[in-house]
Amino acid sequence: MTGTQDENRSLVLTVGTVAVDAVRFVGGLALMIRETLAYALLGPFTGRPVRVKEFFNQALRVGPRSLGVVFLVNFFIGIILALIGGNVLQVLGFTRYVGNLMSVGIVVELGPLLTGVIMTGYIGAALAAEIGTMVVQEETTALKTMALDPIRHVVAPRVIATILMVPCVTLVGNVVGILGGLLVSTTVLDLTPELYLEQAWLQLEAADVWKGLLKASIFGAIIGSVGCYQGLRVTGGAEGVGRATTNAVVSSIIVIIITDAILNYFLLFAYPSA
Repeated sequence: MTGTQDENRSLVLTVGTVAVDAVRFVGGLALMIRETLAYALLGPFTGRPVRVKEFFNQALRVGPRSLGVVFLVNFFIGIILALIGGNVLQVLGFTRYVGNLMSVGIVVELGPLLTGVIMTGYIGAALAAEIGTMVVQEETTALKTMALDPIRHVVAPRVIATILMVPCVTLVGNVVGILGGLLVSTTVLDLTPELYLEQAWLQLEAADVWKGLLKASIFGAIIGSVGCYQGLRVTGGAEGVGRATTNAVVSSIIVIIITDAILNYFLLFAYPSA
């Protein structure tokens, strides 16, 4: 009987600890995002704007410097999707519609989602490690002693740059993914480039592009805010930095996938014409 009570107590404690940690994480993240948005939107009018030079440095890192890995992954994702979709459509006798599948599949779903996952490992981990190192070396404490807010000078430029640049990277990655499908269509499925591009263009609507960019912007906000927040929470030296980096990547990917499922419901079913 005592053993059963101990097991029940242990289970309750475990569930309670997880719940408290989750609430603490969500609350702290929300407060950090609120301060970041305040500096971004109200800072120029209150004399406390985000540092422009730091923003451009972070935008350069998130945007142009990450294009190589995004291009590589999206190109082969386009090839894979064209091979699988083309095989199914070929059996049904609708091979000519592979361009329709590619344009919508990549622009609305695979492009934003995979770019978000890639940027999580490429940028989110870097943000957590960079800010975590600053916390361990007490650089953020030094900023506070000089009456400088770390949110304004460290976090806000990184989060804003991620929000703005991830959609840009996603848009270019979409084009590369569609070109990967073009390669398969012309070499494996015996379609002409003109037919493939025509079908892809006819199927794609402006609303589809905006849906993909909306997803990419939200994913960018998740990557930047979670990465920075995990970095600010670092404790325990180098080991804590490594732990925060891992937590940033894992938690960002989980939140991105859950958010993508919710957005798909609202964008495709609840408000399909939005």
